[in-house]
Amino acid sequence: MSPNRAAGLIAAVYLVLGLVWIRYSDQFLLAIAADSNLLTELQTFKGWAYVVVTAFILFFLAKYALVRERSLSERDPLTRLLNRHMFNRELKSELAFCAEHEQQLTLIVLNLDGFKQLNSNAGSQVGDRFLQSVASLLRDHFQQRVLISRFAGDEFAIAIPSARWPDQVLPQAQHLQQLIRTIAIPELPDSALTACFGIARFPHDAKSSEDLIEAALMAQDEAKSLGSNRLRVYKSEYGENASKRTKMLFDLKAAIANKKLSVAYQPQFRLHDQQISGVEVLARWHHPEEGMIPPDVFIPLAEQHGLICDITDFVMQTAIHELIEADLLYQSIPRVSFNVSAADFNNSQGSERFLHNLAELPGHWSVVELELTETSALLNLEGVKNVLSVLSQRGVQVSLDDFGTGYSSLSTLRLLPIQELKIDQSFVRDIVKNAQDARLVKTILAMAQALHLRVVAEGVESQQQARYLEKAGCEEVQGYLYAKPMSLNALQSFVKNLNSAKAQS
Repeated sequence: MSPNRAAGLIAAVYLVLGLVWIRYSDQFLLAIAADSNLLTELQTFKGWAYVVVTAFILFFLAKYALVRERSLSERDPLTRLLNRHMFNRELKSELAFCAEHEQQLTLIVLNLDGFKQLNSNAGSQVGDRFLQSVASLLRDHFQQRVLISRFAGDEFAIAIPSARWPDQVLPQAQHLQQLIRTIAIPELPDSALTACFGIARFPHDAKSSEDLIEAALMAQDEAKSLGSNRLRVYKSEYGENASKRTKMLFDLKAAIANKKLSVAYQPQFRLHDQQISGVEVLARWHHPEEGMIPPDVFIPLAEQHGLICDITDFVMQTAIHELIEADLLYQSIPRVSFNVSAADFNNSQGSERFLHNLAELPGHWSVVELELTETSALLNLEGVKNVLSVLSQRGVQVSLDDFGTGYSSLSTLRLLPIQELKIDQSFVRDIVKNAQDARLVKTILAMAQALHLRVVAEGVESQQQARYLEKAGCEEVQGYLYAKPMSLNALQSFVKNLNSAKAQS
């Protein structure tokens, strides 16, 4: 309620009470007192009574308004959790108590992964309901007395006083991570969100509430830099890492703007004849000071800060131009694969971007394949379906990357136009000695065969792995055993040597 409405309500109550009092109080006195002296005395008491009654009413109305105003200033209006200001105030009191009694306190800050995509794809009302579900989960999860706050947006904080580290804290935090994944999103039934956690301790990591919050946020940033659903406990070097990431982000923006990135090509092979079946195109960044920056460092950074679409556009346009100029595409290279993310499908221009990137192709677009993970697909299912429906009509193929690492794989196959599955290297790595991995791979291959899907096994590094996969029915592989990612010139030489060897045999 706004201040004007609250003041108007108080004035209205006072006005109605005054009118009723004036209208009926004199009639009541005339009915019980005929004597004029008695009537005068009663009129005096009536005036005093009016003052006392209205004073009590004004007291309770003002108290209600002030309590409500204080509640609104202390609580987040959506989740009814403490807001950041009040959380900091309460945390100071808790830290003072802990310092006086030589007790510890643990602060957990968590940030939801993929919440922006949920908001943009399903709407802000769906996002608000999800935040309310997270708030309810946090209230119900902790049995001991804790402080819980919604800092802002999709960020929450939990202060746990007097908890034994790490036995009483880490298991709770890890369990909470698992529970967040189970929160249902009725509008997107095949998707789920995760969260990254940052943890800091008093007095081990900081002595004040501000420093403790800053330490937990640094740990959370470190967790998010590693990917989704991660947890990190604060270390002093995280501050230095955060500064490095800030500088790296600045340099990455400059590299994208000045087209200082490059691409590499990793061939894929048919197992039965060892011939190239396609190439996967990978983004590369040679930093002028730091040297080669690994993709698993700068790609998550680009995704977090809205730069990934620019990288996708650069990689697709550069690779297609290079492969056509080198007379490799449609000839020695029958298929070229590009990694795409959920952000590539987020806006209404998604289809136009891909159409523009592929416009230079001189032949049928079936030589192009888009690789997306099931997690990214499910975060923006409608956007992905809409864009892929346009591209599929032009012949573009779709590969589901890291298949089997998520938890909605079958739903993804049912909902999207998939032509290929890529078995994640985590299953291939121990396929020869781990019976469970071997069974999973065989199951994926059997399912793919039944659905008439092509399968590529990633991360093949030994002859034993290759022989096992071929025996199990896998037709295509990719990995260091056959070829590492290489430049265009190296790819040309590699293809030439491969063709020469084939001609001689």
